[in-house]
Amino acid sequence: MRLSRRHFLASLLMASTCAGSACTGSGPTGSGDQDQDESSGVLVDFHVHLFGVGDEGTGCFLSERQRTFASTGMSPDYYPLLLSLLGLQENGQIDRDYVSVLVGPLRESSIEKAVLVGQDGRYDEDGILDRGVTHFYVPNDYLLQVVREHPDLFIPCVSINPKRRDAFEELERCAEGGARVLKIHPPSQDVDPGLDRFRPFYRRLAELDILLMVHTGAEQGTPIVGDDFSDPVRLVPALEEGCTVIAAHAGMGTFLDGVDFFPALVDLLPRYPRLYCDSAVLASTVYWRSLPRILEQDLVLERLIHGSDFPFPSNAVAFWNRLNPMDLLRLSSETNLLERDLRLKQAVGLPVGVFERGGRLLG
Repeated sequence: MRLSRRHFLASLLMASTCAGSACTGSGPTGSGDQDQDESSGVLVDFHVHLFGVGDEGTGCFLSERQRTFASTGMSPDYYPLLLSLLGLQENGQIDRDYVSVLVGPLRESSIEKAVLVGQDGRYDEDGILDRGVTHFYVPNDYLLQVVREHPDLFIPCVSINPKRRDAFEELERCAEGGARVLKIHPPSQDVDPGLDRFRPFYRRLAELDILLMVHTGAEQGTPIVGDDFSDPVRLVPALEEGCTVIAAHAGMGTFLDGVDFFPALVDLLPRYPRLYCDSAVLASTVYWRSLPRILEQDLVLERLIHGSDFPFPSNAVAFWNRLNPMDLLRLSSETNLLERDLRLKQAVGLPVGVFERGGRLLG
């Protein structure tokens, strides 16, 4: 049954991209235009991943375990599904092609800017990068290079594991390079963001006025050390040191796991006005419960920021009971993954402010 389940989920995800290349894009669909006419804010997708395998000297790498990773018996292998989803081939220029299949749909979508996210690795006790247990790595140099090549589209979100021995030097270097956001992924980078030893790092981050994005909730896409580090309560030291913090994925879990840190996030929001969360991946199949829960929480909606988690696709079918038949058909046939995620979240009922908030935080 393991193989058939994996094929079932893969086919479900692929069906949600419609026929043809998933990222060629058909441009704005027209639905929701009245919301944009009423809006004066800039539409920013706050959570878009840069990806690479290291061809053409980008410095990226993907471990063998990541290439065949399936987090559960129902999960398809990560790497071949990603290539198929994006229409990429093993041709020696995957890194370059990935940027192309992101840039095209972004230009054709309603999104005006995207926060492009890098990925640091795991570090040993001496603060040295441990490639043997790092499964997905996108260096800041490559991220900043791509942003420089497309300054009209991308805002750089560098990734710095605070365990690395040169964390402060890397932070200063990235700040000089234009970083506006910094991402930490605790479960994949094996770092507890709640440790007091990182307070000086957070203090400097706040002084530089760089926003901090931290993964919270479940992680299904890469090998992890566990879920404990993904609890939003571990963001308190950064908040106390003056950081503006975005809890990525709002602490949510999927129906495939028992992780649920959303109540912890709800408890923290009234106490910390600099705490926000994003909607990245929450319109996908396995997170179908998440957006309805968010819609019941006024304060969460007031702190929510739009993010797609590209290239992971949204799926309108998961919200069939909240969409009228025409919206369901239209969104299911939208091949531009960035546009589909935006329009689906609008159709489900997220208010206009959610889509403006990221741009406002970035000034």
